[in-house]
Amino acid sequence: MRTTRIYLNSNISTGETLTLPANASNHLVRVLRCKKGSLVTLFNGEGGEFSAMLLDEDPRSASVIINSFTDQNRESPLRISLIQGLSRSEHMDLTIQKATELGVTEIIPVICQRSTNLNKNRTSKKQQRWNQIAISACEQSGRNLLPEIHQLTAFDKAINEIAASTRLVLDPGATQGVKCIGIDNTSICILSGPEGGLSQHEINTLSDTGYNRINFGPRILRTETAGPAIITALQVLHGDMG
Repeated sequence: MRTTRIYLNSNISTGETLTLPANASNHLVRVLRCKKGSLVTLFNGEGGEFSAMLLDEDPRSASVIINSFTDQNRESPLRISLIQGLSRSEHMDLTIQKATELGVTEIIPVICQRSTNLNKNRTSKKQQRWNQIAISACEQSGRNLLPEIHQLTAFDKAINEIAASTRLVLDPGATQGVKCIGIDNTSICILSGPEGGLSQHEINTLSDTGYNRINFGPRILRTETAGPAIITALQVLHGDMG
């Protein structure tokens, strides 16, 4: 049976009655057609989840009573950071959604030489949208901890600030695949380029900074596919999938 999950950015305690925000209330009552007495699961990103019951069907401010807490952990044993070259809106949205579902720890959008131009006035709105996409992906996938979605960052700053034990860059011209790299499960950083890929200068810079160049088979993947695909492979080989 489908479990309805809602993220609340607030403290939650068993036994209390909470009034849900308008967007969550509308989603439960009008979109999902939940009725009074329906069970829902709440989480606040601090770990674990709460079982609650819907007390009314107000689409603007529905109330729930918190019944119990479960210390449920569905996080991957891998700590994966994804540095993603800024791409077109729908491609970034899909990358963030799927990477979150697959268990990524953090996502750092970066401006590459071939990245889509982004008006500075729209950066804040993009950040809010990306955060909401990650929240929705956690609600859907069962994660109780939110990945950190960083602000748009300069390329050189991002690649030097991530202190990962294993650093990988997706490069179709590389001669080795992910199976050839020794993986340190404690922290892995993946860099995936935007549409058009990374420039040769960027690839050289990454190599000089300690990033291992890897290809992902004979086919060149689209920017919105590449990051989630390599995360999937790492989860199958070293994590909790498969």
